[in-house]
Amino acid sequence: MTPDDPPPAPPLPAAARWALAGLIATPLVLFLHQGSMLHAPEDPRANSLAALAEVRQVILERWVEPPDDDALTDGALRGMVRHLDEHSEFISAQQLAQFEEDTTGQFGGLGIYISLEEGLVVVISPIEDTPAFRGGILPGDVILRIDGGAYEFATSSEAVAALKGPPGTKITLTVRQGDAPPRDITLTREVIQVTSVKGTRLLDPEQKVGYARITAFNSGTVDEFKAAAARLEAEGARALILDLRGNPGGYLHAATEVADLFLEKGRTIVETRARGPDEVSTIRAVVPRTLGLPVAVLIDGGSASASEILGGALADNGVATLVGQRSYGKGSVQSLISVLGGRAQLKLTTQHYFTPSGRRIHRGDLPPTDARWGLLPDLAVRLDPQLRQRLAQAEAERDMERLKALARHEAAGGPEERLHRDDPQVAAAYEHLLRVLAGEAKVGRQPGPPADLSSASPIDSSTHADDEPPPPYGE
Repeated sequence: MTPDDPPPAPPLPAAARWALAGLIATPLVLFLHQGSMLHAPEDPRANSLAALAEVRQVILERWVEPPDDDALTDGALRGMVRHLDEHSEFISAQQLAQFEEDTTGQFGGLGIYISLEEGLVVVISPIEDTPAFRGGILPGDVILRIDGGAYEFATSSEAVAALKGPPGTKITLTVRQGDAPPRDITLTREVIQVTSVKGTRLLDPEQKVGYARITAFNSGTVDEFKAAAARLEAEGARALILDLRGNPGGYLHAATEVADLFLEKGRTIVETRARGPDEVSTIRAVVPRTLGLPVAVLIDGGSASASEILGGALADNGVATLVGQRSYGKGSVQSLISVLGGRAQLKLTTQHYFTPSGRRIHRGDLPPTDARWGLLPDLAVRLDPQLRQRLAQAEAERDMERLKALARHEAAGGPEERLHRDDPQVAAAYEHLLRVLAGEAKVGRQPGPPADLSSASPIDSSTHADDEPPPPYGE
């Protein structure tokens, strides 16, 4: 030590040494604590929101052109909802006015019910006596091009918007049926007015087996069907073939009110089930049974939605036998929910339909060979689509001749009744009902081997909402 060196500091008391150590250690402790916060479990929802915000900001700053911020938001919301299922949809403020026109207004269309399958428009069924029907559009037709151009639709609503237009305008569709070569069909749009109950008559005046066809469920269906049933009863009908083939659905209440005519008061017609175990609602028959006829219900791959609800209700309650081919498998409910302060809406799938026995109607993501979805026929009978089209065309011509005769105040004539001999599915239903009337069989679920799981239609996905009309191009 030199004279210039400072004298050594006196040793600190023990308490002071601990205090100083504490001051020095504190920042380290805080740092370690902050580090542990950085590695705490993260909220996935916060990460999702951060990811959306980051991508949006990069687009706003780096995209080659200044983007429309509102369009970015709408696109993100639309993509989020589109991921759920093909029926759920985000309806932006700009789309809302058009959506309301589509669901309430009248427009020119083609008269077809469609589904979107892997981005392609597939025909569920043409509506009789419409441009599509007269032009030869068949169930299962895949629309490859519209007016010669390719398309890319994310929802069935977009497809509807592309195919509809002012009445009198023409549209050319390039369609393919199965493995056949594509063909071009040019149609002229019309305002579509649909009578839902057609072909009512006794197939065999001697055996008194009646027939009625419901093509869709709309606001007039119940009154039309009551009138048809009263006419058949007045003619002495002892049994009824109810044809729901190619019926894509429509108003839920119309289907349940028709079912109510056949069921005892209080019997279950259909259940709706939402996400939670307690979110179950049951629709029951509310009036005493008014139709006591044994019934055979015809179904096929075009029978969807409300028609599956009616067929399931009658079969599960033991008042009808299902004949034909497996139904379409569309049994979901879409609710309209206002969002963004009422400026936009979500069309969101919120429930599934179940038959009285607890069978789920909706296929969803179940494979086509899975026996758990849709309605399976008790008597499985296949029908070639081309033959089905020819028979339907003959039925339409018969209906038209009857209307002409009615207008001229003449008795309806026409060729000999042959539907229960020419149509294999009608023939099977007819023979079954004769056995029922003879006491040799019963209506309802039939004993025997498992039903045929194949569908009459190549369509494998589901279709339309149930408490609103399905969107044909023009109804």
